[in-house]
Amino acid sequence: MALVLLIDDDPFYCGLIQQALADGGHVVVTARDGVEGIARYRDQSPDLVITDMRMPGVDGGEVIRNLRGIDDKARIIAVSGAPTFYDVDYFKLAQEVGANTVLRKLDPMERVIVEVNRLLETAVKGA
Repeated sequence: MALVLLIDDDPFYCGLIQQALADGGHVVVTARDGVEGIARYRDQSPDLVITDMRMPGVDGGEVIRNLRGIDDKARIIAVSGAPTFYDVDYFKLAQEVGANTVLRKLDPMERVIVEVNRLLETAVKGA
C-alpha cells in the first residue's frame, strides 16, 4: 500500500484515478491545483505523485520543478488530456522538468496502474 498524491483540477478524472488506485490498495490524497499540491507534498510526503500538466495558476511543469527542489527522488507521473496546447508540448515539458513517466488522460486505466506500480517498485528497490 502506498500514499499517492493526485494533483488535478478535473473532478471526473480524479474520481477515476482514486477508485482505480483504491481498488489496488493504495491511499489517495488529492489537491485541486498546483499550490495545494505542493503544500500537500510537503505535509504528507507521498510515495508517488500524479500531476496534471494543464491547470490554472501553477501548472504541472511548475509543480514538478518545485517537487524536484523539495525531493530529487520524488516519483512523479505527469498526465495531460492533450499533449500540446497552443505552442506548448506538455509531454516534452514534463520530461524536461523531471517527470518519471508521462501519460495521456485517455490511456487505459490499466496502463496508469502499471506505471504507478512500476514506479513504486523502483522506489522500494532503490531504498
